[in-house]
Amino acid sequence: MIKKILISLSDRANLLIRTAITEPFQAITSDITEIYFNSGKDKAYFAVHKDVFGQMVYGWSIKKSMEANLIMDSLKMAKQSIGKLIKRIPNKLLCHQDQGSQYTGYSYVDFVLKSNMRLSYSTPGTPTDNPGQESFFGRLKEECQDEFNETITFKELEKFINKRMKYYNRKRIHTSADYQSPIKFTKLFIKKLSLACR
Repeated sequence: MIKKILISLSDRANLLIRTAITEPFQAITSDITEIYFNSGKDKAYFAVHKDVFGQMVYGWSIKKSMEANLIMDSLKMAKQSIGKLIKRIPNKLLCHQDQGSQYTGYSYVDFVLKSNMRLSYSTPGTPTDNPGQESFFGRLKEECQDEFNETITFKELEKFINKRMKYYNRKRIHTSADYQSPIKFTKLFIKKLSLACR
């Protein structure tokens, strides 16, 4: 049913391209990529939920298969991370992704809507509708390919990804975040927001 609705909406399902994103907590994007490890002999699936403006990865998950729990675990972590930073999900937070079955399934759609978020979907066959995610995955693979090749077991890969995401959020400098790490940029935004509300 959800898929039929998206087909009837066509490119109108993409709210992200119609929204001016000017600060953190306005929109998060999600996607899934394949990671080859153990010298390319093994494969895992990696999903993230990342802030469009502040670049912070709020949630991530890595699994041996591309089932619904891959993105659900990432989404639940994202909701928890946002809650720790600003207590509750902001009204009308945009959650953008492609139209893969994991993202159009009932469990994902229901969780997003019940979390007070709005759904936005890329037009099928247009990866340019989610350029931030494409860039994020591309850089990760480029920078970490040697480590992926040297990682033998899935458990080792999982440990490395967790460590890498913590590094990305806490230490990785972004030009789009005023040459700060995502967590520093986001916390400064929260501080300014709380001062403005006094």
